[in-house]
Amino acid sequence: MDKPDPSVGDRLRRLRGQAGRPEPPVSADTGSAATLAPSFSDRVRRLMVGREPVRSKVPDEVALREALGAQALAPGVLLIERRLGARLRHGRVVLKPDGAVVERLPSSLRVLMAPKVATQPPSAPLVYLDTETSGLSGGSGTWAFLTGIVSADGEGWRLRQYLLTRLDAEAEYLEAVRGAITGAGAMVSYNGRSFDVPLLTTRFRLCEQPDPFARLPHLDLLAPVRRAFGRVWPDCRLATAESRLLGLEREGDMPGSAAPLAWLDWLRRGDTTGLAAVLRHNRWDLFSLVGLVPVLGEAFEDPVSLGADTHAVAAHHIGHGQPDRALWMLRADRHRLGTAGLLELARLHRRRGEWGEACAIWETLAAAGEQAALAALAKYHEHRSRDLLRALGYAIALSPSPERDRRCERLEAKLALKRGA
Repeated sequence: MDKPDPSVGDRLRRLRGQAGRPEPPVSADTGSAATLAPSFSDRVRRLMVGREPVRSKVPDEVALREALGAQALAPGVLLIERRLGARLRHGRVVLKPDGAVVERLPSSLRVLMAPKVATQPPSAPLVYLDTETSGLSGGSGTWAFLTGIVSADGEGWRLRQYLLTRLDAEAEYLEAVRGAITGAGAMVSYNGRSFDVPLLTTRFRLCEQPDPFARLPHLDLLAPVRRAFGRVWPDCRLATAESRLLGLEREGDMPGSAAPLAWLDWLRRGDTTGLAAVLRHNRWDLFSLVGLVPVLGEAFEDPVSLGADTHAVAAHHIGHGQPDRALWMLRADRHRLGTAGLLELARLHRRRGEWGEACAIWETLAAAGEQAALAALAKYHEHRSRDLLRALGYAIALSPSPERDRRCERLEAKLALKRGA
């Protein structure tokens, strides 16, 4: 017989009894309730564990100014200024302020400036510039929050670092940077032509301020480093140039890629801990620029002494109207030259009418099957020595081509005519 349905009162009593019943125990093996799922309140408590809201500090510019030893130029703009003595050591080089004028720039580097410095007074000062930015991609969404500038100051050096601590103070920040550049005869940077200057120019335009870089001669040291060492170093980063040319190894340095986060930590949470490291990184960058100028000048005068690519340096001098200097360099380093460098050396000898030296190089290369040398010897013996048989021999050794066929036909015709005569 079927059991009768419980009455309404029985069902209510059962529900009341279940409501007062304690939750089932947790299994030691599974770590979960033996029969029932966790209550809603338990689930909320579990979700809240480790989810406490981060309480940010309000950025305290006074504390930051004191921590950095800075002065306030305007609300949101700090200047960290240092005056340093002469003969400052940086790595294994000594930085001498008497060379920080346009006229003391090595001529091989001066020709790389754009625009040219012909209109600048010879005694016009150099400024060395480096920025730290909110990102590495550039564009109008990237801020240059730190601009460092080094210049000679009497018997020593003057270091100025302009720090933007509030986004709404950018106009005042840029005015201070422009004031530091005004009066300079030329500027030196590292990759500044592609990054620092375009970025700062964009910021000046967005703030509707005149661009101080528009007519300022600019030497970007990345160009001569790539020219002299691009084929002999694994890369041409500033850190590589510092290590190989200045003997500088940075210990405990913040990588440049970490600078944006340090600035954002200040803006969002008032965290000052990273900004001192950013300033130190920027300071090292700046003094590396100062040290690289005379060392790169030496590399372009005597590439062998610093392990530079002699052929590339010689090509630089040829391109700027100094073939005699290029010839001297190539001859001095002949034993290290590759095929292209030897062909360049032979070409320079030929231009000077030094046919014996040129032929000696071509013959060495022709013995190894070098096509350009074979063609040069074929031309020489056809038109200079008039040894048509030797010219034909070199022409026949050339790789098959329509030009080779025409040359051989012409030489054979000349030989036939000579025999007939």
